[in-house]
Amino acid sequence: MVQVALRENRIHTLKQDGYQFKIFFWHNLMIAHLTIEQIDHYAVFKFTIEDLIEILKKAGIVYGIRKEQLEKVINNTILNKSIEVARGTFPERGKDADIEFLFDTTKSKTPVVQNDGYIDYKNLNIIRNAVVGQPLAKKVHAVRGKSGITVTGEKVEGLMGRDRALPKGKNTYISSDNPDLLVSTIDGAITFNDNVVSVERNYKLRSDVDTSTGNIEFVGNLHISGSVRAGFRIKVDGDVEIDKNIEDAEVISGGSVVAKGGFIGSGKGLIKAKNDVFIKYIGNQRIVAGNNVKIIDEAMNAQVEAGNAVYLKGEGSIIVGGQVSACNLVDVNSIGSEMGIRTLVRVGYDKILMEKYTNVKTEVNSLQNDKAKIGKEVKTLLGLKKDDELNEEQRLLLLQLKKKQAEISKKIEEMEGKGNELLTEIQENKIAKIVVRGNIYPGTTIQIGILKKEIPQELKNMTFQIYQGRIISISNT
Repeated sequence: MVQVALRENRIHTLKQDGYQFKIFFWHNLMIAHLTIEQIDHYAVFKFTIEDLIEILKKAGIVYGIRKEQLEKVINNTILNKSIEVARGTFPERGKDADIEFLFDTTKSKTPVVQNDGYIDYKNLNIIRNAVVGQPLAKKVHAVRGKSGITVTGEKVEGLMGRDRALPKGKNTYISSDNPDLLVSTIDGAITFNDNVVSVERNYKLRSDVDTSTGNIEFVGNLHISGSVRAGFRIKVDGDVEIDKNIEDAEVISGGSVVAKGGFIGSGKGLIKAKNDVFIKYIGNQRIVAGNNVKIIDEAMNAQVEAGNAVYLKGEGSIIVGGQVSACNLVDVNSIGSEMGIRTLVRVGYDKILMEKYTNVKTEVNSLQNDKAKIGKEVKTLLGLKKDDELNEEQRLLLLQLKKKQAEISKKIEEMEGKGNELLTEIQENKIAKIVVRGNIYPGTTIQIGILKKEIPQELKNMTFQIYQGRIISISNT
């Protein structure tokens, strides 16, 4: 195959039997035209198709000869006019380079209709997630087109398709291992605008979380300008900011949660954050935070757990009903109500340690019950032995029961030791305290570690902490 370079159009001239044959080559020898001129006034035009083909061959034309055009020339004695007599096969341009996107590029999300006819409005996957190192797009190289042939019989290499660059945008890079691959540099949301692929750490949802969005899962930070409706779930690796209310929904964060509205429902809702939770108010719902929980107004019949502290320090902030727990501190304006609503506030409460301690106590109780049952059987057999009425089988059973009794006693001793160690660890939190800056009403239970104190009468502006193995209250004034 020969690569034909661009050349000037050329003319080949032949003379025969009183006629001059001018052969013009066009488009890099892809087209040939013939013009016949009479140069001898007495010459007679008696050429055949074969004669003209032979003349063309002498000019080097061996491919694409158009016999139908030669027939016209002969039949009509066409002189002094340029006629196309040969046409080669033009080389074709190959397929252009393309980009294969390795994520869903569609913008509109429609609910999935399942086999049973159920329409799933909750899993629309409106955010396209990417993680560090994730391939986003792949270049498919351009290919060369079909080769062509000139009228002189030379093969012409096909044309290469047009190249196309990878759509590199913010927080993406072209892989050093594979230069045809576009890769994400961060965890975030994939955006695809103006044929450019980017990844954004922060994503803003300018609506409620409802049937129009479905559940949300995102590897970055999420800002929701609306509310989170009942029955929906948000799971985010980073921080979550919600401008309006949260209903009976789940919000799970690998960072912190900031809710500028409230969190009220029928008790089916949950906010769970690895770090902090900041919220205006909560009613009949649950919050779990790895570090701090800060509530501006009130916690009504709520379940609140914090790995460090719970703060309700806004003017008029109050805990009424439910249960508020923190490892080190609860700092609140008021607790309970004049109606005596049962309210539990506790600190020095390490959930994992308490669960271990409770499990140990449960196991010890179970072992003691087993030991008591065996003791009764042993007592019965010893009575028979005393009366010399014990047969060989009963004698063996008595030995087995005594052995089992000793094993259980040893196990009880081990478990009680483990329980004491856990109890010591629980009680070692000497900084744990509950600070009440306003009123604390009857019906309130204060718990520090495993110690509890019922509030029998209204108190004001007090701090509760452990002193010499008991809960004491100290005036803040």
